[in-house]
Amino acid sequence: MHIKMFNLEIEKKIVDFIKKGPLGVTSSDIANYIGLNRMTITKYLAIIKEKALIDFKPFGMAKLWFIPVNLSKESFLSKIMANVAVNMPKDEFKTISEKAGISLGEEIYSMYLKFYGVNKLSFDQISDAYADIGKKLGGNFKTRLANEKISIEIAKSPFERGSALSINKILSVVFAKIASINWGYARAVVSEPKEDGNVVIDVYLNREEK
Repeated sequence: MHIKMFNLEIEKKIVDFIKKGPLGVTSSDIANYIGLNRMTITKYLAIIKEKALIDFKPFGMAKLWFIPVNLSKESFLSKIMANVAVNMPKDEFKTISEKAGISLGEEIYSMYLKFYGVNKLSFDQISDAYADIGKKLGGNFKTRLANEKISIEIAKSPFERGSALSINKILSVVFAKIASINWGYARAVVSEPKEDGNVVIDVYLNREEK
């Protein structure tokens, strides 16, 4: 079910309005608040429900729309990570994140050596490993090879927006550690988000690269 001109602002208003009614609100309540007819609101609700942003429960002949509780171990830890990253002194967080990234990088590198059955990974295998890490985490990492450099574009982050920045820094350490074990040197740089929101992590394999 689609609406020709689906308006994200209307979606936001609907979700925000439903949030204000913890016991749930009816389609009529929503239609009256937004100022659209019931048929259009019904189509919006169906699309928003497909995104798992809202849900409903039967209430007599009507439906009560509410915000589902979305809590998992991953989201719980992600929120803790985001809070720690914001409140911990930057130098302290940098030290801890680097230690975590190095440890993870060593462990993950061993996994891919075992997977490929080799003693050292090729340039293409490292690039494929980076993309595979993103896939296994539930995201979408696009890799691009250049001379003495591998670029990893995070087209879809597997992490919640609040923790993505801090996790990306740890990921950059993981990527750099994997490459440095393999070739003896690597340096990773995290870019500022592009216009589409995607972030690129460049892994340089030459000390002279800037």
